[in-house]
Amino acid sequence: MKNSIVMVTGGAGFIGSHLVETLLANGNEVHVFDSLPLQEANNLKEVKNHKKLRYFTGDIRKSSDVKKFWQRDAETVFHLASVVGIKNYIADPLKLVDIVVIGTRHILEEAIQSDTKVVFSSTSEIFGKNPRPPWREDDDRVLGATHVDRWSYSSSKAVCEHMLYGVKKSAGLPFTIVRFFNVYGPRQNPYFVVSQTLYKILRNEKPLMYDNGAMTRCFTYIEDIIRGVLLAADSERAVGETFNLGNSVEVSVREVITTALEVLHCNIGYDTIDTQKLYGKQYEDIIRRVPDTDKAKELLGWTAQIQLEEGLKRTIEWIKRNPWYLK
Repeated sequence: MKNSIVMVTGGAGFIGSHLVETLLANGNEVHVFDSLPLQEANNLKEVKNHKKLRYFTGDIRKSSDVKKFWQRDAETVFHLASVVGIKNYIADPLKLVDIVVIGTRHILEEAIQSDTKVVFSSTSEIFGKNPRPPWREDDDRVLGATHVDRWSYSSSKAVCEHMLYGVKKSAGLPFTIVRFFNVYGPRQNPYFVVSQTLYKILRNEKPLMYDNGAMTRCFTYIEDIIRGVLLAADSERAVGETFNLGNSVEVSVREVITTALEVLHCNIGYDTIDTQKLYGKQYEDIIRRVPDTDKAKELLGWTAQIQLEEGLKRTIEWIKRNPWYLK
């Protein structure tokens, strides 16, 4: 995607800011919607004065704000605005549902009127605790009880996916869904597995090992994710389709911590956290989270290329160049 007018919601966030930078570098005029004022958006400080960046601060739950932001001549809207992080799901599940579901509804209302393609960021949480990974895009969703706040995120994103399929059927709206699997890299808030581990070690603090660290994930470096999102946005074959974007290499949380300690030549050790004591009955863990990415490979020509040790090194180098992050 080059020399186009595009919109990005949640553009001041971790994934959103990387997407905005790449879109600008490709010559696009980028209109960003975020709840964070530009002067406070550290993730965009390198491009905040870019001549093709347009920035709008608003609340995506308000239809009036979305209408003011909307660019009818835009080719695509990348809808990333959301709430992320398990602690946030548990702290205020109602706010999460409002932002994800109501916000997406407002985006779709405008997109229908202007026939703007929607690229929607979904999540590996969609599959819940399906016990048979690797998960294909059309595999079953297996969730816990509704009183367990952890599942509010998965359910909200799933409702949005249903809405997208619905508006395609009723209004012919073009869309593509991309489901992210454990993204990490520079600028990520330091309360996810990889970012928390590096943040603490570089502050000479012990990283946190949740439970026994045996749960596995497929950690995907941000550069691979952005490449996949743009391929999905540009491909005619991707219209009306959903794609898993994730690394195919399954890694335990324990391995993330030990690899980070090795890369940083550090023997500080780690502290163990009991998630049941920390979160109580509002939390259930997922033991394995593994994507089947054959569809992305076949239709988009996409596979993750950057493996964990290389991704950790790149992230560490960025942190060392940006000491503000550790404050």
